[in-house]
Amino acid sequence: MTHLDTLLGHVSKAYLRISQGLLLALVVGILAEVVLRYLLGRGILGSAELTRLVITWIVFLMAFVLYRSRRHIVVTALVDMLDPRARAFCERITDVSVVLLSCYVMLQLWHVWEFLGLRTPVFEIPDTAFKIAPVFCFVPMGLQALVNVLVGNSSAEPEGSEGV
Repeated sequence: MTHLDTLLGHVSKAYLRISQGLLLALVVGILAEVVLRYLLGRGILGSAELTRLVITWIVFLMAFVLYRSRRHIVVTALVDMLDPRARAFCERITDVSVVLLSCYVMLQLWHVWEFLGLRTPVFEIPDTAFKIAPVFCFVPMGLQALVNVLVGNSSAEPEGSEGV
């Protein structure tokens, strides 16, 4: 399991770097769009398609990065009042729930796969380029949650170990 945890750590770092590159491309693209609209009165044809694709991938890649480092949005008011054993139990319930949710998302994607033949109008980006992004999030997220359950790891990486 420690090998899988190490592999997931490398995946998390790669996702972070990819997301940073995509975010940079997104900022430059939107800036170019604004400047061209202001100067020429016309924007870049198809920029909305590319923006939607990039945002989709950033969201799903970073969801795993944040889950692994335990920096995702979570409300812990009730859990923080519990003793350490009860808190650990709540974390196990959360991890088991993430494994089940990951399996459910993959099953739903499998059921709709045959209907993903659409393409965007300008660049003809296949719909699968958008719909495959959850796989890159939920598969490693489910594996990380499984590692957390089996190893009893309450935090995959210590706070501040990754430069998110």
